[in-house]
Amino acid sequence: MSHLKVAKAHGSRNVILVADGAPDDHFAAADLPRAVQRLCAWKDGFGSDGIYFVKDADDGTANAWFFNPDGSPSLLCGNGMRAAGRLLLDRHQADRTVLRAGPYAFTVRAAESAAQGVRQVAVELPAVDFTPHEPIVAGVAWPYVDQVNPAYSPQRAVTALALPNSHLVTVVDSYDEDELIATGSRVADDSANFPLGANVSFVQQLGEDEVFVRTLERGAGLTESCGSGVSASRAALSRLGLVDPDAHVLVRNPGGPSHSWLQQTGNVWQPVLEGNATVISRAEVDAADVLGVAPLDFAVESFPDEIEAFDALFQDNLKTLRGAGINPAVA
Repeated sequence: MSHLKVAKAHGSRNVILVADGAPDDHFAAADLPRAVQRLCAWKDGFGSDGIYFVKDADDGTANAWFFNPDGSPSLLCGNGMRAAGRLLLDRHQADRTVLRAGPYAFTVRAAESAAQGVRQVAVELPAVDFTPHEPIVAGVAWPYVDQVNPAYSPQRAVTALALPNSHLVTVVDSYDEDELIATGSRVADDSANFPLGANVSFVQQLGEDEVFVRTLERGAGLTESCGSGVSASRAALSRLGLVDPDAHVLVRNPGGPSHSWLQQTGNVWQPVLEGNATVISRAEVDAADVLGVAPLDFAVESFPDEIEAFDALFQDNLKTLRGAGINPAVA
């Protein structure tokens, strides 16, 4: 077994662990789901909404593998990619880096810090796909845009797309958190109609280029922000003709603000997600202890200046949401 170096960071309070090395550098495949669950546990572990394993490659890029806190793999965590990318930018003293996850390459660039002094990065995500090879909704014609499906909701229209993980997006006039939870739960429990599962997002427009988004994430539940959910929602707004593709939209999650826009090449839309990448702490743990039963024991190096700067940004964002009549539950 090995020692595992772990950084705890967040994008819009979507808390992600970033571990040095490939998963199989530390754990056998059969042990990996339990190891992820233990590492991400809020009570006896580090506490997070998921974990990236990141290993530098010889060509100057890095390889990344993401896992939900329940141990299931996922192709993408946009907020986590911001966190992982920022750590690599710092390590290599660079303005740009590339992370590879499965067949995809993600370019991460340093961005201007927020007014409160919060470090920010921009990540270029894979192109959105409104006609995915693996259907998100079973037995329907594609593209599936602005459709009412009783299995999803008796009255809400939904748009389906891949990024490359599956998303279902609904534009609402007024946000109802209980309704989002109920809708996302129906999707999670109905593998006949939603064979892949999906991240479910509700979007409320706050202004011409400003929206509120909240996502019930597959495998993670109701988090304060979902980076791919932000980008999928942003793409859905343009597909519905509500926002120009190249408009830099301010997206407010309960966990904080970010900006998203679409880079166009022909008919292809590639989302860009820009927002904070805040390091909370660093720690090291023995991989053998992760597979044990006792609460994880680790010494933590904290970064209070980063935490304080982001808190100012977070409070400003929350004040704006409450002023708009949106009162999402936050920890």
